[in-house]
Amino acid sequence: MTDTFYSFIITGVIAVVVLWLVFFVVRKLIGFALLVTLAIGVWAVWNDPVLLQEWAYALMGFFSSYI
Repeated sequence: MTDTFYSFIITGVIAVVVLWLVFFVVRKLIGFALLVTLAIGVWAVWNDPVLLQEWAYALMGFFSSYI
């Protein structure tokens, strides 16, 4: 009985540590994917003059209320 109880505790601790590591890695991967997506979006806007002009007008319109 005692050996079984301790093996359950050890299994539970290992499961908690593994879940923590998995969530930590997944959170980092999601953050990295968001940064890559943002970089691709900025690159696409930068390389398309029409889209860049539209974004410039949109940003000027947004910030013109603060000036």
